[in-house]
Amino acid sequence: MSLTRSVIVAVIAGIIGTIANAIAINILAGADVMPLIMSFGRNAVAVLIALLLIPLFHRGTGAGAFFGGLALLTVLPSLLAVYVFDANAPWSFVLGVNFVYALTATIIFAATYRKKS
Repeated sequence: MSLTRSVIVAVIAGIIGTIANAIAINILAGADVMPLIMSFGRNAVAVLIALLLIPLFHRGTGAGAFFGGLALLTVLPSLLAVYVFDANAPWSFVLGVNFVYALTATIIFAATYRKKS
């Protein structure tokens, strides 16, 4: 898969993952969805983290790349949320809603990724 296509897919995956994350936060905590979805900062962080799927899938294979991406996209945003953005929520909640982001973004990226032979 070309680098340009990989970047476009990762950006789309990150944004859709953020939307899924916002819906999960709404369901679990009752927060308004639209401010979360429209937050430039949340989308920027989500996209930058989703871009890490490119080297992970390029170097990894199949299930290893998928589960590595799932772990990376769950843990990294959770660490950022708690230690950088001072999220005022229990770890289980932060990891749970970021798992929703990670699962969504990783599935989208994995479904469209084609490794060059």
